[in-house]
Amino acid sequence: MNVYRKSLVIQLLLFIVFFIMGANLIVGAYLGATMGWINYVLLGVLIAFAVFGFVLYKKEDPRIVVMTPKEMNLIKYLLYGYFFVYIVHMILPSIVTTVDQKMLSLVVGVILMGIATYGVTMQLRLLKQK
Repeated sequence: MNVYRKSLVIQLLLFIVFFIMGANLIVGAYLGATMGWINYVLLGVLIAFAVFGFVLYKKEDPRIVVMTPKEMNLIKYLLYGYFFVYIVHMILPSIVTTVDQKMLSLVVGVILMGIATYGVTMQLRLLKQK
């Protein structure tokens, strides 16, 4: 399957943002109450990535990268898995009130960062192809 290279670059930025969001879960759970400014820093980083991604997407780049259906499905499953874990993190504390919120944030943050790291490495491997 042929995919524009700039689409893969945008997906790479998306997985980097996902890594930052996973790290934010961990940092927010342990430092969020004492350091409220961290949320503003995260918002600034996300806005910077959005502007950077928009500029990259609007830049003309006619290069094509060939992806196998297996790689396309793997990216799809990584995204589904990321959002499933993130939604479970949001819903689980309201269903099970005895769950330790900090431990849940730590475990979910590590899982999300792992998924994002795998996505970043996969995108970089695809982008290295000529």
